[in-house]
Amino acid sequence: MNHSKAFIFISILLFSFNFLVADDVLYELTKDHTVIDASYDPNIESFYIVSTIRDTNNSSIIKTKNGQLLRQQTIENFKVAKMQIDKLSNVYLIGISTGGDITVVRLSSSLSIRWITKIRISEKDTLSSFFINDDQEVTVLGYSSNKRESDTFLVKIDSNGKITVKSVINVGPYEKPYALIEDKDNNIYITGEMKEKDVDVFLLKLSKDHELLWVDFFDNSGWEDGGLDLELIDNDIILTAYSGKEGWYVFDTVFLRYSPDGNVSNFVRKSYSNGSDWVRQLEKKDEYYYAILWDILTGEEYGMKLDYYFEIISKKEISKEENPVKIINVKNNTYLLTERENKLYLRNLDSLKSCFSDIKSS
Repeated sequence: MNHSKAFIFISILLFSFNFLVADDVLYELTKDHTVIDASYDPNIESFYIVSTIRDTNNSSIIKTKNGQLLRQQTIENFKVAKMQIDKLSNVYLIGISTGGDITVVRLSSSLSIRWITKIRISEKDTLSSFFINDDQEVTVLGYSSNKRESDTFLVKIDSNGKITVKSVINVGPYEKPYALIEDKDNNIYITGEMKEKDVDVFLLKLSKDHELLWVDFFDNSGWEDGGLDLELIDNDIILTAYSGKEGWYVFDTVFLRYSPDGNVSNFVRKSYSNGSDWVRQLEKKDEYYYAILWDILTGEEYGMKLDYYFEIISKKEISKEENPVKIINVKNNTYLLTERENKLYLRNLDSLKSCFSDIKSS
């Protein structure tokens, strides 16, 4: 009798575990696709997944709900890099066309192509990021290289796909912008790294017409520092950066809080990996921060939940078999979207899931 009860109890446990794993699977792509990005649209409770198609110059986007394929669109001669969705459920893709142009594609929620706009500033343009504001205007960020110099560029595209503003910004002799964000007044903030004697973080603010309002540098003499990500919180800017001694390639994570006028009100330095930190993504929801962390030295990657003061609440190592894609909010829950063998998984960053091993904060 006791043996039977034990067998039933073990069976229930195994069933529950398998259900958890199965429930985590968002979608399975065919093996000729490489996942690039994904987004969730709360208006229609659907996911969009973009991928490149192997052995071609084409990209694919699918719309899925409850694991079922609703729509699919192939965009030829285009390699997608990122995607975003606006508040009206329009879908935006950015990437590189076969000819080398940075290209923005706008689609409807049913994946009909509305317009395609190509950008070329120079013969050596590099795409960094893009942003969609509430007026469905697209701002594209990148930099152009010329031998040992580079300049930041911004391109604004209106809701009809027409380029309205092109700007080139000279921050320093050589710079790499990584991230941008736009506030409610359409002012634009850009961060990245600038190299002169050392590699330094820069943060600059532009008006909606791309007039430079101010620029600030985080400079440690003999150190390498670079801005990686930006968040807007209560009109302030949270800048996430890496910082380490030159030549060592052992980086800490640095957080700087700026006022809209460019004054620093808070500075925090952390070593999350005990190796070499590189924050791939930082997202804030309610009073918490969520991050994807890469340890450059070991190659290990983590999903993290941080409190208001950037202290670790939970830090979970991602299985080496899974590739982190994005932090994503779905129905008031925060998930890490990962990919393994063309299956996409949603991993709840507020609870321990099967692909994570829990790591105590140090």
